[in-house]
Amino acid sequence: MRRLFYFILSHSIFIDLCASALSFQTGLLAGTSFKPYLLGFIFFATLCGYNAYWLISRYSLSSITLRSLFDGARSSIIVFISALVGTLFCYFQLNLVFTNLAIAVVLFVLYLLPILPFKNLDWIKNLGILKTILLALAWTIITTIIPLQVTLWSMKPLVSLLFIHRLLFMLLLCIIFDSRDAAIDKIRGLHSMATVFNPLLIHILIIFIFTAYLSVNYFMLEKGIGIAYFISLSLIGLITLIMYILSLQKRGYLFYYFGVDGLMFFSAILTGFSRFFEH
Repeated sequence: MRRLFYFILSHSIFIDLCASALSFQTGLLAGTSFKPYLLGFIFFATLCGYNAYWLISRYSLSSITLRSLFDGARSSIIVFISALVGTLFCYFQLNLVFTNLAIAVVLFVLYLLPILPFKNLDWIKNLGILKTILLALAWTIITTIIPLQVTLWSMKPLVSLLFIHRLLFMLLLCIIFDSRDAAIDKIRGLHSMATVFNPLLIHILIIFIFTAYLSVNYFMLEKGIGIAYFISLSLIGLITLIMYILSLQKRGYLFYYFGVDGLMFFSAILTGFSRFFEH
């Protein structure tokens, strides 16, 4: 059972369940429902992307041969291929807005560029905060406008606020991980907010994002999300801030890949539970 649990974490299965959960949460907050194939597409597509990123980064950052990669990462390759099949199967059951998918793919490719093994791309590694913003923005698009099937330029006020709210939430989580990886990123020549800004600026940035998160949450309340949803989202924001404070001390694998990532799943569960108080 323990091996299965770590397999789910290490192959990004848990975090991709979180992506589906956040997409479901988007539907609750926007007052819509989703087809199972849509949530399945989001799960498999993110699972495919994360395992592709891991395989590419292992090859480019560790200087191993392709044969060694295939021999040592068979489970990840199997998960990647399975996820790709699942993505294509769910895709052909849906009629997704192509523009949203194109934007998500472009953001993923841009996020990949710093780890690609090409010398002429080294300058991209110096684009600091873009790494953090790209990942947060990609997650926001995947869990808001893709499930809602709206484009960025056709979002209604509540959806626009939800988009900004999700982006701020994802930025908080990304900065927590960036702060953990800062030392390793510096050795590898990679950059993020945590390598560009000093710790004091990171603290100030976290406070600013948290304050903005609560403010947007209040504006969503004004647009009619309901007091129970407002309370649950505020609570998640507060817990995320506490997790950032806890992360200032050295923490282990489970803290980040189950605890911090799990905030996304917990947020969706809490919102789902809050639904019963909205009637």
